[in-house]
Amino acid sequence: MTTHAAAIDSHADLEQLQGAWTSVFGRREADLLVAGRLFTVRFADGEVYMGAFQLNLAAWPKAIDMRVDEGPARHKGKIALCIYELDGDLLRWCPTEPGHEKRLKAFPPENDPKYLYTEFRRARPRAAQKG
Repeated sequence: MTTHAAAIDSHADLEQLQGAWTSVFGRREADLLVAGRLFTVRFADGEVYMGAFQLNLAAWPKAIDMRVDEGPARHKGKIALCIYELDGDLLRWCPTEPGHEKRLKAFPPENDPKYLYTEFRRARPRAAQKG
């Protein structure tokens, strides 16, 4: 992929990631909010992670490095090396433990307890949910 094409794809993915997402599958129920290059992940148990991210579309699967600026002390200041896949209003996402130095090369089995594989669906504004 040329540098120009990679930049266009990166912009397209960044645009598609924007907004609110709600988990529909995974071992931890969560909401994800993406605004610009900032993220907030709020787990149902009350844990909240906030920070900034960088996309890497040259990797396969696509990669996103998420720096934890706010969250549990054990993860604060560390980077979670994640993989992701966008399919319309569905986001498949799997991070490594923040601070772990190797990124996954493929999505793990859905029931693998070592990983936080999660599927998110784009949250629709209340007015758009009528019907």
